[in-house]
Amino acid sequence: MAKLSTRKRGTKWYYSFDAGTTSDGRRKRVEKGGYRTEKEALAAGTKELASFLSGNIAIISEKISVEDFLAEWLDRKMMEVRPKTLQNYSFSVKRISRHMGKVILQKLRPRDVDAMVRSLASRGLSHGTISVTLSTLRNALDYAVYPAELITSNPASCVKVPRNARRNIVHRNIIRREKLDELAEAYPFGHPYHMPIAIAYHTGMRIGEVFGLAWDCVDLEKGIVHVKRQTYYTARTGLRFGPPKTETGIRSIPIGDELLSLLKRWKVQQSANEVKHGKAYMYIYEAEDGGLWQMQKQATPAKGMQRRPLVCTTGDGKPVNESSFMYALRGHGINSHSLRHTHATLCAESGAPAKGLAGRLGHSNVAITEDLYTHETELMQERTLEAFESNIKNNAL
Repeated sequence: MAKLSTRKRGTKWYYSFDAGTTSDGRRKRVEKGGYRTEKEALAAGTKELASFLSGNIAIISEKISVEDFLAEWLDRKMMEVRPKTLQNYSFSVKRISRHMGKVILQKLRPRDVDAMVRSLASRGLSHGTISVTLSTLRNALDYAVYPAELITSNPASCVKVPRNARRNIVHRNIIRREKLDELAEAYPFGHPYHMPIAIAYHTGMRIGEVFGLAWDCVDLEKGIVHVKRQTYYTARTGLRFGPPKTETGIRSIPIGDELLSLLKRWKVQQSANEVKHGKAYMYIYEAEDGGLWQMQKQATPAKGMQRRPLVCTTGDGKPVNESSFMYALRGHGINSHSLRHTHATLCAESGAPAKGLAGRLGHSNVAITEDLYTHETELMQERTLEAFESNIKNNAL
């Protein structure tokens, strides 16, 4: 079997491997370089070698653990799915690997998969979370059947989520005044969670878009927030920048005086925080591949990196941790989507046109907005009755 090797030339790393011999008997060698680290060169070389040996099928071992197989499968998916989907896959892969990562793929049986989903249910994970995890595993194992040809059948194909798995642990509730007061008291101005809550509540932005918002996308003079990117995290790639969920997710959102005033106040506070922390204050950069990098302010970024002065940061300039933020909200009986859901419903209650609301939320289809992000509230019912009574006033029975 061809052997992969790496070497350094100047400041860059290269990989190479034997690719057989030419017609005249000379050794043929594949080589490529320009990588910043040996790890990057080794990773790229491994993929290329696997592709060469197996006709573009990256996984070639006849004996591979579930954990290693899923890691390879996840790498393959990086070029095929949207960032948020990749993030969800990554979370599922982590759960699966924790339960049966060391099992040899070729020895995996339906009983192993069934034991995993029952274990997840016994731990209190929701029906939805287990369903997503199981769906991810089925997807990966379908690839293991074909085209990888590592196994002959999918051991997860007939496994079902236990009926006793909990449902609707956290509802997408409408956040009323009392709950907002509770959040304001728990996370006052200056707390890392204060701005994400305020921005999501006042704009209806997706939480990834909120954490991806930088000051170059905030027009404080005109009172407009431009949504151009989001942040997402996977175990394989770390925290990254990416485009919004859909093409219509790239949008401009007018904001009101309350949020505008809060943003101006926070920008001043961020400047004060930078002075306070001095050289230890962190700057955020976006690499050419979308990677998010944190560096102390005096550090020199690599060529091609662009600074992204994020709006939602901790006191020392670091990005707010999305997972910790979402965990904190669950402690109050809500989730991050509750803020978006609330914004949409309040706009609908106020009579906002469905098309305008869809544009504000980044939807291309008005029906999606009406079905998913608004529901009949008492105020909507009252106004519907008022409209009906007004219309029949002169035509009563």
